[in-house]
Amino acid sequence: MTQTFGQLPRRNPPQSQARPAASGSLIVVVLLFGFTLIARVWIVAFWIFGDEIGRAFTSWIIPAIGLLVVPWTTLLYAWMWTIGSDAVHGWEWLPVAVGFLIDMSFLAALRRLFN
Repeated sequence: MTQTFGQLPRRNPPQSQARPAASGSLIVVVLLFGFTLIARVWIVAFWIFGDEIGRAFTSWIIPAIGLLVVPWTTLLYAWMWTIGSDAVHGWEWLPVAVGFLIDMSFLAALRRLFN
C-alpha cells in the first residue's frame, strides 16, 4: 500500500508592523516646534514693535541666526538686556543660560528623532 503525502502546510511569513514611534516622534517634533515658535513670535514682535532687539545686538545678523537656531537664548538675552542697565550682568546670565539649555535640549531631541 502506498500512501501519498500532500504538501506541507506553509507558515505565514511574519508581518512587519509599522513602528508606532514614528507617529509619536512626529507629535514630539510638533510640540517642540510649537514651544520654540512662542519664542520666535516673541522675537519678531520685539523686532517689529520695539527696539529691544536693535539695542541688545549691534547687527541684525546675530538675532536673525538666533531666531532660527537658538530662539530662547536670543529672546532671553534681549529681555535681560532691556531689564538691566543696557548690558547683561551677574544674575541676568542665569535666564540666558536656562534659555540656552532649553535650545540645546530641543536640538538634541530633534537629532535623536531623526537618527
